[in-house]
Amino acid sequence: MDGDDVDFDKLLRDADDSPPTNPRELYEQLPFKAKDYGYIRDAQTQILSKWDDRREQRDIVIKVNTGGGKTIDGLVILQSYLNEGIQPALYVAPNKFLVEQVVKEAGNLGIPVVTDPEAPAYFAGEAIAVVNGAKLFNGHTVFSDNRPSAPRVPIGAVVVDDAHAVLAILKDQLSVTIERSNPTFTELLDLFEEDLKIQAPDVLLDIREETGGGFARVPFWALSNKLDQMRTIFRQYKPDNEFDYGADAIRDSLALCRIVFTPLALTIVPPVPPVGRVHSFADAQRRVFLTATLANDSALITDFDADPALVSEPIQPLTAGDIGERMILAPQEINSTITEDNVRAEIAKLSEKHNTLVIVPSERAIAKWSAYSPTVATKDNLTKVVATMRSKNHVGLVIAANRYDGIDLPDDACRILVIDGLPQAFSGDERLESLMQRTVGGVDDRQVQRLEQGMGRAVRSNEDHCLVFLIGRRLAQLTVDPRTLERFSPATQAQLKASRVMAKDLDNQPLSKIMETAWQSLTRDSSWVKYAKSQLRSLGHVSFIGGAMSGSR
Repeated sequence: MDGDDVDFDKLLRDADDSPPTNPRELYEQLPFKAKDYGYIRDAQTQILSKWDDRREQRDIVIKVNTGGGKTIDGLVILQSYLNEGIQPALYVAPNKFLVEQVVKEAGNLGIPVVTDPEAPAYFAGEAIAVVNGAKLFNGHTVFSDNRPSAPRVPIGAVVVDDAHAVLAILKDQLSVTIERSNPTFTELLDLFEEDLKIQAPDVLLDIREETGGGFARVPFWALSNKLDQMRTIFRQYKPDNEFDYGADAIRDSLALCRIVFTPLALTIVPPVPPVGRVHSFADAQRRVFLTATLANDSALITDFDADPALVSEPIQPLTAGDIGERMILAPQEINSTITEDNVRAEIAKLSEKHNTLVIVPSERAIAKWSAYSPTVATKDNLTKVVATMRSKNHVGLVIAANRYDGIDLPDDACRILVIDGLPQAFSGDERLESLMQRTVGGVDDRQVQRLEQGMGRAVRSNEDHCLVFLIGRRLAQLTVDPRTLERFSPATQAQLKASRVMAKDLDNQPLSKIMETAWQSLTRDSSWVKYAKSQLRSLGHVSFIGGAMSGSR
């Protein structure tokens, strides 16, 4: 430094050097924000101000519409905790792809992050560690006292982003699925054969013959009577995936587990996930759960062991109208003679000009689109496919199986989104739980949640817009059945109701007329845009009743 230069570093040291904890002040003082991050959006300010008022509470739930800026909220909250002296700080995203997105967003904000929770910067509170749900929740987690090789990694404050999606990962990681090809499957089937023969003789035959799609649960008394034999067999179990540590996670709760056989696999699932084994998470001073679509808040209590009193008071935006514009069309609700194949053919034509994402419930369902040569997004190429769609290149028709969350496609990255078929439960235990939870509408809360998640993939801000197609008669029924409609968020309810109004106006019109209406969304017809905005503007303030957002004027 030249002798005449002002030593700003010295001036900064001489001033009050305590870092800001107020979230708005903190955001404004971030020195290395990217060009488009100069100010924080009003909806985010609302959320962060409410959180700041309650920052001393241990468990906080924040509900924000998809595209409402949850990631920025979470990063600012954790940086504020660090500035307060609560450290280290952990950010949990559902999967590796979303970890990459969080890291990128942190870079735009100028907030230091690492992806290794054992990095010195994490321990020192100098950087937030960003990990996926499977890194935090597994039978050999580094955040547990049961870790054999080193002390557990501490957590002072943790943000669980997309808590609804992390819940699914938590359940999967802290349970066991044994494929039929594994010898343990046959040994346990032999052990419980007589009990299953009494409980479900036909399903047992299907399981033995590897036919049908049924499932059979081992009666609890049978497990109790044969627990010692079960433990002996289970101790010899070697998972097909060497990084599957579910068996270690549930050994202590084996007596309470549900054991369900199907012709393809068996599942062993505890009544609630043993999150207490993840000691650093259980002991964290501050835990914040971010979610856009959680149909049943009780899962936060049972599965994350969150404080029931605090979960019942989630933080919410002042208005639910901060979601982007969506025209939702269910052609088979409009005209029952329209076939699914004809709808797919018309959507394929639209994809020649607009990036289109199709979400199907299973890999087998991908074949229904094979005639249109789609790009198939798999776990191996998902990051590359999404990056290409988010670039200015035209990709066209993209199809993904069971990807109802974890994909963000703003603006021209995706203008057409298709939900082709009702989300399904696949494992024996999922199907058992779905049967137990199913309401009179014939759909469980998780299916509604997945639908809401799926429809939010292409609308990432209140300035975004997208055309949504629902394919399948069951999905068409959901748009009009009040028993399921009321379980969506207020913004989605409003858009589904607008869809119903359009359906009445188009009643029994041919598919060609429906596609003309679709073009009104794609070409930004002014009358449609005004109508769509009016439906959301009428939502006004929101409140939470029984775990779902409820609108009021």
